[in-house]
Amino acid sequence: MVGFTILFVILLALSVSGYFLKHIVKFDTPTSSRQIPLISILLGIVVSAVYFRSFQEAVVFLLASTLLWASYVFGSRLRQRGSFFWNVVASFGTNGLWYITMHILDDAKAYWLLFILYTIGIVAGRIAGVGWAQLIEQRFKLKADATNDPKLAPGQRLNYIKNEPTFWVLVIGLVVYITYGYLNFETEVNNSVLIVVGLGLLQNLFYALQSRAGNRGNNWYIAVTSICSGTTFFVSATYLFSKDMTMVLFIPYVLSTSLGTAIGAFFSMMIEWVNKLRPDAHLKKEIEKGAKNPWGERLPYLALFALAVVWIIFQKSIFNYFDYPLSQLKFPLTVITYEFPRWFIVLTAAFLFFIQEALHTLASRAGNRNHTGYHITALVPKGLVDFLKLSYLSLNSTVPEIVPVAVLGSCLGSLYGKDTAQIIERWLQARMDVETEQPKPKMANATN
Repeated sequence: MVGFTILFVILLALSVSGYFLKHIVKFDTPTSSRQIPLISILLGIVVSAVYFRSFQEAVVFLLASTLLWASYVFGSRLRQRGSFFWNVVASFGTNGLWYITMHILDDAKAYWLLFILYTIGIVAGRIAGVGWAQLIEQRFKLKADATNDPKLAPGQRLNYIKNEPTFWVLVIGLVVYITYGYLNFETEVNNSVLIVVGLGLLQNLFYALQSRAGNRGNNWYIAVTSICSGTTFFVSATYLFSKDMTMVLFIPYVLSTSLGTAIGAFFSMMIEWVNKLRPDAHLKKEIEKGAKNPWGERLPYLALFALAVVWIIFQKSIFNYFDYPLSQLKFPLTVITYEFPRWFIVLTAAFLFFIQEALHTLASRAGNRNHTGYHITALVPKGLVDFLKLSYLSLNSTVPEIVPVAVLGSCLGSLYGKDTAQIIERWLQARMDVETEQPKPKMANATN
């Protein structure tokens, strides 16, 4: 009971964090950024008390979801900036809270009403997280445009990593834990640790590349990194769910994914430097809608769509050819007990992953820009779709045949989300790096 009381107090503290920034830290935040987390969390507490099977389970999940999404937007914004240290700090929170939230979701067996609290957590957490990320960016003068970072100039890049203590702390931490596991864990558990470390490094290395690519607009860069990121994520997630998200894998997962994120961001910054990829280039007046080669821009769409259609139609034949036994797929909403045909579940999964990744890209870009309304509008539908995706993985964690369609659907969604976001950002002139506003000129005295 004491532990639950502490968690409840932390949840209430999160709800007023915007007011803390405004009145205690003296960092100005918009009124909506202060009110929305407070209203959302209070609504979540009321709903938890009235409609859920367990108030304690609901509140813990609401807190985990809110912290998760606050850390996600915090990590998303700082991953776009050039600080290795802050990237790792944000990644610790993001990956650790993701593991804990999925552990709770897995224990709850995808209890479908939790999507309400998951959506509330997205809105409250991301809006609150933006304020804290902006505080860090302003205080430490962190910018998103890697092409202006002297640390990435030729001849300086190796020193950037070699002289970064955070990098060596993560490497040493992983070596120590693996050695401890080798001496104390059973062989099966020790093998699981090594697999999780390898998958975690690759998963977040590619995720950092994809995340930065999605905010910089090159379709081929997005497509290639999305395929790599999607493949490693789904393999890693299904493996962790198959191991029941055991807490013995928590430390190696957090350390490896944090190291992977930092290394991925570093390589992405080098790619951006070499190819002159700037985050707000599409907002400039000289870049018109038809200025680029339309076929070159659309070719990744066509290639990914063709591969997805081939997989959906011929999946059963492909596995029969290799004598691979087909598993029984489950529909992601457990409240629906009807037995859908396999092709419909696969098609639904493809559409689900497409929409989820499109909304993820849209929300990621919105959270990195200076428009609260744009951010909130992208978050509400993302909550339901995100929950369905995670429920699908939890319920089908031993089904590897879903990975290809999930990856291809996610890649298409990432491209579509980027194009949609760019249209919105041109209309709103929503920027990533917001220039300091100049003081308004004083009105002349009436007597002058």
